[in-house]
Amino acid sequence: MNIFKNPALNRWLTTTDHKDVGMMYFFATLLFGFIGLVLSLLIRIQLYQPNNGTAWLDWAPGDDAGAFYNSMVTMHGAVMVLFFVSPLSFAFANYVVPLQIGAKDMAFPRLNALSFWTFLFGGLVAASGFVFGGAADVGWTFYSPLTSLEYSPGNGVNLAGAGLVLLIISVTASTINFIVTILYHRQKNMDIWDMPIFTWTILFTVILMLTIFPILLAAILMLVGDRLFETVFFIDENRGSILWGHLFWFFGHPEVYVVLLPELGMLAEIVPVFARKPLYGKRYIIYSLIVGTVLSVIVWVHHMFITGINPTFRKFETIGTELVSVPFGLIYLSLLATFYRSKPNWNNLPLVFVMGAIGIFLVGGITGVYLSSVAMDVNLRGSYYLVAHFHYTLGAVAVMTLGGIYYWYPKMFGRLMDQKLGKWHFWITFVGINMT
Repeated sequence: MNIFKNPALNRWLTTTDHKDVGMMYFFATLLFGFIGLVLSLLIRIQLYQPNNGTAWLDWAPGDDAGAFYNSMVTMHGAVMVLFFVSPLSFAFANYVVPLQIGAKDMAFPRLNALSFWTFLFGGLVAASGFVFGGAADVGWTFYSPLTSLEYSPGNGVNLAGAGLVLLIISVTASTINFIVTILYHRQKNMDIWDMPIFTWTILFTVILMLTIFPILLAAILMLVGDRLFETVFFIDENRGSILWGHLFWFFGHPEVYVVLLPELGMLAEIVPVFARKPLYGKRYIIYSLIVGTVLSVIVWVHHMFITGINPTFRKFETIGTELVSVPFGLIYLSLLATFYRSKPNWNNLPLVFVMGAIGIFLVGGITGVYLSSVAMDVNLRGSYYLVAHFHYTLGAVAVMTLGGIYYWYPKMFGRLMDQKLGKWHFWITFVGINMT
């Protein structure tokens, strides 16, 4: 379909090829990552000393510098989690999964292109509040009643909600596409147990996304109803803040595993190649992924231990949260066991990033186990311990993803990345994450 005179522009705006869509995901997520990074740097400038005031924010749009700071905090979290880290893995999924299973393309190529464009416009709409009177300034969890018209009368929350609706449309189209492609478009002689481990992790990821994103959509539509049509879903008198907490964290906690699973698949692809050994315990890793995926959906309430929920329910959620570490611990040990009696070449950059990610992920995982205790969670809630745990986990995911970039970059771009710059890249990233 030639609707533009420029052949290159026409190709990228109308393509349905899974490789092209993967490349567009790659560069679009880097754009959102840059936006999130700039916001985080501005946040840290504000916090570099106590009682810093807001004088340095005089250049900010609008009259309320404090609200602008809150907008930066809100949009940093939302952009990094929903529009950068998670979609970046789908850049590789679009490019690699059809190749791994021998499919000619995704099952529904046009639907695949639609999922990218709705994702891109969703992110731009969500962040556009900065130029339309102020972005959402309610925290990335969008807690009620801060999102009500009484406390957030501007367009920021509305634009963020519209962007998230577009994102959910993208996710729905993409997840259905991947499920159909993986289950029905494999090579005829490829049994499901023969699929590469990265494809397995993408399958579990999209099943998880198809489970949790409709809940987020329902919550957003109810929020829109409260703001525009005077419904009362999240009114405080109706315990609306508790309702929002349940709906958001039923989505929000499994979303961490949506971010994590593809990156674990990248690790499991890279380690056997450079250890020159088969992946240890592949079947046990797959079983662990099944258990971890199920448990991730039923432990959301540990984010709400301080809300006064039923004590018996808190006990079940504590046990479930502790148990969720077991399957991922087995995956972790399987990756380490693959190195047993191997002689890896540490000049291989993907392997270097993998080992850094394994170390960072250990800290992120162990610190999370402590938060499963109600007593510790109540005391640590809202502290920098919690912030550090979350960023250690996502820092590990980021380093895993960088390992995937170094591993698949030659496949995608036809050239190797520079070895010397790559080592500098690793050490600056590794040290920077730990300092953060």
